[in-house]
Amino acid sequence: MYKVVIAGKALKFLEKLSKDDYGRFFEKIDLIALNPYARLSFVKRLGGSPYFRFRFGDYRCVYNVIDCILTIDVIDVGHRKVIYRR
Repeated sequence: MYKVVIAGKALKFLEKLSKDDYGRFFEKIDLIALNPYARLSFVKRLGGSPYFRFRFGDYRCVYNVIDCILTIDVIDVGHRKVIYRR
């Protein structure tokens, strides 16, 4: 199982979410942590970059998988309208 590290700004955003969205995020990130390269329908690779993203409700999470230290680095979490502009 991979360790999940959440960046400060992503953690602040998650704390502001409703309990339902907060729960959905952690359900999905736990599935990804078991096997980040499994073919999960909600995970997509961002074009032209090493990052991945997944959807939960109206929100998106952008993350990176670091294999050498078995870590999933959550870079950013935000609303789907603004997440890719950052």
